[in-house]
Amino acid sequence: MRKLIILGATGSIGTTCLNAIRNGILKAKVMGVVARSSVSALRSISEEFSCPYLLNDSPEQLKGFLSSLDGDIVLNGIAGASGLEASLLSLEAGFDLALANKESVVMGGDFLFSEARRFGRRIIPVDSEHSAIYHLLKGYPDIASCVITASGGPFYGRHDLNQVTPEQAAAHPTWKMGRKISIDSATLANKGLEVIEAGFLFGLDASQIEVTIHRQSVIHSMIRMKNGAVYAQLSPPDMTLPIVSAVNDEAEEIIDAVTPLSFRNLTLTFSEWDPEEFPLLALAYEALGKKGSYPIAFNAANEVAVQLFCEGKIRFTDIARITERVLHENDFSAKCNSFDEIVREDARARKLAFQAI
Repeated sequence: MRKLIILGATGSIGTTCLNAIRNGILKAKVMGVVARSSVSALRSISEEFSCPYLLNDSPEQLKGFLSSLDGDIVLNGIAGASGLEASLLSLEAGFDLALANKESVVMGGDFLFSEARRFGRRIIPVDSEHSAIYHLLKGYPDIASCVITASGGPFYGRHDLNQVTPEQAAAHPTWKMGRKISIDSATLANKGLEVIEAGFLFGLDASQIEVTIHRQSVIHSMIRMKNGAVYAQLSPPDMTLPIVSAVNDEAEEIIDAVTPLSFRNLTLTFSEWDPEEFPLLALAYEALGKKGSYPIAFNAANEVAVQLFCEGKIRFTDIARITERVLHENDFSAKCNSFDEIVREDARARKLAFQAI
């Protein structure tokens, strides 16, 4: 039984994980829970699972809390750029990392994985797309490329998006997620982050990562073999399976994590994505190809633009415009080799994004 610490325990990832433990799908003992809001919810979880909690206000608090705990693995379900430091602190504290915070990989890049090697820890992806690739690679490690699926979000096929509201953008057609990631899914910025993440996680070039629109969200990812064969992972759009697969002790069999698919009346469709309709995905490919600090700048500029959109200060279509200006009008070619350097480049990109308004 794994000894588990959950960061972002009151969010969608943390809640799904705790429900899997309650339902007996995941055999794990909760050793500690952390969140940045809702102290009453944290106390309730702490009492239910007989574990300490931290309402986290600073890296120093989190570092101290992690060092006080006995555990095997940390599930990082924190949303946004702040998740990177939490990932680094988890590795430093001696825990394996089940990583749902894609910004950790996008911003941390090679540095994050060098830190994992330095502390002798594993990073296991939780995103459904990367979880699928991670487990497919166990059986077929020598691949030519991978194919990541995208639902296309709530506005697929629409072009009249100037008057879109944050509430409409956050209404994802197949997944139940937080507000920011749902808006990123509407612009396909989230898929762009996943493309960058796949590049660092699996050592792939941008040319080896395909994206296809798959509205049903049943196939999460595929791998192409050099002989032309394609292998895929299929399951209902439910985060329970990738979370449990990442946290679970490999000696423990996973049973009934999700409802088995029925093929009696199942239609699966695929279509090409349009760079003009989804410019943020095109910008993400560009950032991965350039490397350096471009992935950091892509994430930072997009986060700022989404924040401004949610505050009613810009239009939905301005999210891509602001991100593009930051990437195209500034130099981010320098590679970051420390956390402090990452923080500086992130702050510079955010400042430029606000100026781009």
